[in-house]
Amino acid sequence: MMIEYVNNLYTLSQSSYELLRKHKISLFKFIPLKQGTSSTMTTSSANKKLLIIHGALYTLVLTLTWWALLPATAQAYVDPSVMTYTIQALAAVVVALSAVLGVAFRRSRKVLFRLLKIDENANKIVEGKVHKVDVKGAEAANAQMKEILAAEVIRLKEQKEGTLKPKGRIGVAFLISFFTVFTILVVAPLELVASNAKDLSFSLNDVAGPVFLAGLLLTLISAAVLSLLRKRVFNVAVALVGAIGVASYVQAVFLNGGMPLADGHEVIWSNFTNQMIVSGLIWLAIIAAAVIFSLLKARQLRTGLLVTATALIIVQAVGVASLWGPAVAAFTDVNTRESQQIYATRDGLFNVSSKKNVVVFVLDTTDTAFVQQIYNEYPETFAHMTGFTWYRNSVGSMIPTRYGIPSLVFENRLQPGQSFGDFVNGWADNSHYLDDINKLGYSVGLYTDNFNSIYTDYMHNRTINYHELRGRGSENQLNVLSALRILYKTAFCRDMPWVFKPRFWYYTEDLNMRMMRKFTYDEVDMSSQRYNEDDLKYYQELQHYGLSVHDENDTGSFRFIHLMGSHGPFILNRNLERPKDPSEENEIEQTRGAWKIVDAYIAELKRLGLYENTSIIVTADHGRWYLTPNDITETSAPAIFYKPAGQSAEETEQPMQISDAPVWHYDILAQTLKDMGADSQMLSNYTTPLDESYEGENRPRYYIETITENNRDAELREFVINGDATDFTTWSLTGNNWKLVSDK
Repeated sequence: MMIEYVNNLYTLSQSSYELLRKHKISLFKFIPLKQGTSSTMTTSSANKKLLIIHGALYTLVLTLTWWALLPATAQAYVDPSVMTYTIQALAAVVVALSAVLGVAFRRSRKVLFRLLKIDENANKIVEGKVHKVDVKGAEAANAQMKEILAAEVIRLKEQKEGTLKPKGRIGVAFLISFFTVFTILVVAPLELVASNAKDLSFSLNDVAGPVFLAGLLLTLISAAVLSLLRKRVFNVAVALVGAIGVASYVQAVFLNGGMPLADGHEVIWSNFTNQMIVSGLIWLAIIAAAVIFSLLKARQLRTGLLVTATALIIVQAVGVASLWGPAVAAFTDVNTRESQQIYATRDGLFNVSSKKNVVVFVLDTTDTAFVQQIYNEYPETFAHMTGFTWYRNSVGSMIPTRYGIPSLVFENRLQPGQSFGDFVNGWADNSHYLDDINKLGYSVGLYTDNFNSIYTDYMHNRTINYHELRGRGSENQLNVLSALRILYKTAFCRDMPWVFKPRFWYYTEDLNMRMMRKFTYDEVDMSSQRYNEDDLKYYQELQHYGLSVHDENDTGSFRFIHLMGSHGPFILNRNLERPKDPSEENEIEQTRGAWKIVDAYIAELKRLGLYENTSIIVTADHGRWYLTPNDITETSAPAIFYKPAGQSAEETEQPMQISDAPVWHYDILAQTLKDMGADSQMLSNYTTPLDESYEGENRPRYYIETITENNRDAELREFVINGDATDFTTWSLTGNNWKLVSDK
């Protein structure tokens, strides 16, 4: 016990000494000064003994005091947190008592010095007496002191403002720049490409390299510019860049709900006023807070931005990395890999047969109502359509395009009680149309990029143009600079506040058209070029190449050509030019432009002397665009025009006729097969050909609308039309509907 007590006393003494030293409390004041000396008075031997006794008494009192504070031994559990507080309290008591005893010792010592008449400053170095100094030396000293004080003022100011040295500025500028560039110009483009992969001509792997390299270059440029700034200007600039990155992330993750579809249709931005106000206020709050804190609490803001940037970079990097997962899985599967390598090419697009031709033009979204307006106001539009009949009382099949185009090729109808998923997956396999055309000896060119990838193998075996890209121009088709421009536009559209989205709005077709490298007409083979609905490109190529005779077999050729037609965005006028006048940006102007393409095709057939032996149908995939959360309230009737083959020269010169016979989308398939020479047995599997319908016929026809919820297909509902399809009073719901369990 004694040993333990001595050890405790020693430990406590050491702790007390350190505390006394920390608080500058000394037992004996032997602190030498640098200038001058005191009197030479000395201290006698007796006086020294008295001083020693005084010091010993103080030590004894201090020891007894500490001894009294020592706790007795106790067997008890003390929580660690309680022990921490106990140590802090004990240390405070020790410091306080030591200070009190120190003051008492010094005062009693001074009294003892006075009684013994001892000079306290004897044998010590003390400040000398004041005397006159050299003026020049004083001025030099003052100047030096001013420099020191000025430097200290600058140092303190820089410390307060959070000023960084060059290396620190470079590091901060790079990380903040990388975060913002990565968020807006890397993550956004890659996520958009990945989410629209089925609609784009280029994969994630095609664009990832250019996007990352461009992002790194922009980061270095931004970091270099920011690093040149200093002090508060640097702090504010960094705060702005970081705030834009944070606000963009918040916009993309939390504020983009209800974004309209980029499907080409006009967006009424006034319907999004609330979103514009809310997102604008949030952006202003984030940016304003960053700027204010950069002026008041620069260091703290900088630390917060660095931590936030690092965390969000990691989070987004993980998200971007996960985008490659499905692609890797797809490429490990042979069948999937083969399907992804097969595309709708332009192979045979301008070839016709010298024997017999059947041509179907599908002008997207071209409604009978548009055609009627054009016919009333601009009848010259149809002057070249001699030998044609316009069937005004027409009904479509399904909407939108992803359902309307397959309906014109696979012929099968969705039946009551049938699973829509099973129907779509088996749509092609259960079809006979393309097989029947091949049986009749016709080569099939099917030019549309609206077939789901699950159908590409089916097309590959039945068409001349669905195959892998081959020939001159099949490599390096990506225009890097053009791709980056359109991808950055889409990125700003996604990440900027709602008020700026109209400025950066885009359409899916913009991505395909602008990402493709421009080729000279003779530089590439058509077999190397993917087909997409680009009316201007088609028209320019038709003018350059013209139609050429190419007999692929003994019977004839079938061409199915899908163009943009009346589908938005409205970027072409009646002359197939980019309109400079905003009044020309509408469906009427663009529809007239689409008819100019049909006219040019007819002119080429006449040039080759093949107009009489060519059957031509002009139609649409669907009528006016209706994707709505509620049932439609107006008609949606695709235009249908037909000219048979085998007409005499006189018949082909007859002006276009108009018929109100009740016709249907599916009648087009029957008519094309009839014109190819199909027998009655083959035709029994189809509806009535167009030319066998007659006016006044009581013929029910069916149309399926798509009900949407939050821009997703939610339900299909069926209408029956009895009578004039342009009169909505003849439309009524049948009660047949199909719930969609997934987005198709």
